[in-house]
Amino acid sequence: MPSLICSAILRTLIYADLFDYPLTKDEVWKWLIKKRPNVPTSQRHNALKNNKDVQEKDGYYFLKGRRKIVQIRQQREKWSGKKLKIVERVTNFLKYIPSIKLVGVSGALAVANAKKDDDIDLFIVSRSKLVWTTRFFATLMVELIGVRRHPNEKEISDKICLNMFVDEDHLQIAKDERDLFSAHEVVQLKPLYDRDGTYSKFLKANNWVKEYLPNAITKDIRIRRCNGNKKRNLRLLNILEKLLCVIQLWYMRRHRTKEVIKDGIIRFHPKDARERILRKFKLAS
Repeated sequence: MPSLICSAILRTLIYADLFDYPLTKDEVWKWLIKKRPNVPTSQRHNALKNNKDVQEKDGYYFLKGRRKIVQIRQQREKWSGKKLKIVERVTNFLKYIPSIKLVGVSGALAVANAKKDDDIDLFIVSRSKLVWTTRFFATLMVELIGVRRHPNEKEISDKICLNMFVDEDHLQIAKDERDLFSAHEVVQLKPLYDRDGTYSKFLKANNWVKEYLPNAITKDIRIRRCNGNKKRNLRLLNILEKLLCVIQLWYMRRHRTKEVIKDGIIRFHPKDARERILRKFKLAS
């Protein structure tokens, strides 16, 4: 049994190390990869303490010889705090778009591990069949605020990247993308605005993440919820949806790279790290 625990801990820290991200004791168990053996808390602590490939500093655990990433994490937490204030301010405007049901921070910032020069990735859920309308108004609003990241822009620090939109009928991650990387992206998402319990629905739709991170979703997850005004008239938005879809696709035709555009899904990942991270993890573990 101890060897199973040690192996799981090691794999978990290897994955976190790819992001220069040491883990606290609680985080090790939260992000533990694969099934966690049912053992007392004291034995879990011993498994960490006695693992010859693991070291600890200031309450953070990391791979032997990687002490420097503790300071990296502490510095990135400061940068992340600044970025979160920016995105919270932006979210206070976005929540007035009636078709938006969820605004969440994804990527490194979601776990306070953003670099100084990083942009800010947002994940937005729209009402059913209003994904293009939502994207149009969200993009316009972020543009007016003056924090939108533009295509091919070099100075991207603290800019908002509207890189993923899905509607409430397409919350589930596609089967061919269900892996450790995607599982982390799902459970690390930091919700900033939630209408009608959409965040809970998102987690429920992606219950498959427990195959990789069985401890990451807990029953006592608490989020900031706003029921909003359900009586808002969306008739105009429904009429505009097809027109705005055509206009945006026409505008995007010269900038298309690795975008994923499907029914109810618009995703922009020109530098998708998924394959690179999974390849490195496979080699390291």
